[in-house]
Parts: sequence; structure tokens; C-alpha cells
Amino acid sequence: MARPRILVTGFGPFPGAPENPSAWLAETLAAQPPALEFEVELHARVLPTAWAAADLMPRLYDTLQPKVMIHFGVSQRAKSFRIERSAHNRAALRQDADGMVPSGSMVLPEGPHRHDTQLSAAALAAHLGTSGLAAVSSRSAGSYVCNYLYYHSLDWVRRQTDPRVALFVHIPPPASQGGPFGKAALLRGAQETLRFVLAFATAQAPLAAPTGPAFAGSEVLVSAKDA
Repeated sequence: MARPRILVTGFGPFPGAPENPSAWLAETLAAQPPALEFEVELHARVLPTAWAAADLMPRLYDTLQPKVMIHFGVSQRAKSFRIERSAHNRAALRQDADGMVPSGSMVLPEGPHRHDTQLSAAALAAHLGTSGLAAVSSRSAGSYVCNYLYYHSLDWVRRQTDPRVALFVHIPPPASQGGPFGKAALLRGAQETLRFVLAFATAQAPLAAPTGPAFAGSEVLVSAKDA
């Protein structure tokens, strides 16, 4: 039986963040996943921090058919892992890494004002805390590309006929950039997040084989950059 597909993403640089640690984290998590009770097909993408790139992600979801999506992004103000409970239907008129602004002030004009992840952000934050990693739950992923991507992901999940899970986690800058965690701690937090989310997804429904088309060996990405 084919393994369930898990998509992990990070972002490339953007104005004010010439080096985005979420890109390193997504790729390293795919290369060094935690020990799991069952095998998964782990895909990593490093996305341009661009409005247009986030708009295209539902097409990837339709093709890949991930059972779980975990998005990582950096928050320069964060002092801990920030588990995002919600994505709001708003977009700041702020330039992305390509110098572009969104076409409007909403992600999807016909969409609800907010989408919430099915997973308990507070429970995940508490789990990370018991692992010695400071974490908080958050009610807002902001209004930049992080929130924009998260809204698209939660909207896609809502439209599927079988249970899927999407989650966004903001990480602080690493210690080398003045943050509270070294890279080893950031990776451990990502590994524990993946373990926790998969346990939740399995409790919702057994992670069955994906229904999308099979990928050729060269396309089963363990670590790949789209930007």
C-alpha cells in the first residue's frame, strides 16, 4: 500500500528577512524526520515568499493529495514556537519578495472571514512545553504571505471529502540571528510537531493511501526548493 503523503513547507527570504530559517527547517525535517509508528511519504517545499506562489498552492494540493500539511514561517518578533490556530481572510497591501502586492485585501473574496485548524493549537503548544521548548498558541497568523498561504490550505482542507489536516507554525529566528533557540532545538520542535500532528490525524481517521496520481521516483521529493 502506498504511504500517506505529508507536505512540509518553509519560505524563502523576504524584505526584512534576507535569510529565512523556515526554509532550512522544512528541508532538514524532511531529511531527518522523527521515528514514527508507520511510514509516510514526506515532501518538502521551500516556497517563494510571494502572493502569487501562495495562490498556486491549491493546484499542488490537488495533484499531491497530502493527508497532512505543516507550514513553517519565521516571525521576527516571536520568542517561542507560535502555533497558529486560525487564518483570516485578509491580505496586507505589502510588498512580497518579488516586489508585488496582493490583488485585493482578501485572500478569497467569497470565503469566510476565518478558517480554523481542526487541531488544538493549545494542546500542541503544551506538548512542546513538556519537551522543554517554549511554545504558545496564537489566534492570528497575521496578514502577510504566511496567513495568505494558511488560509488557502485550510480552505482546501475544508473542501475535501475525507479528513485532512493543515497547520501553520511560526518559529522565532535562530540563536545565530538573536533568537532563543539554536538550530538543534528548532529541529526538535519541528520533529515533535510532526509527531503530534500525525497522531492527531491518525486519531481522526487512519492515514490511508492517497488518491492522487502516483509519483515517479524522481518526483518523490524528500527535499526540494521551488524557489
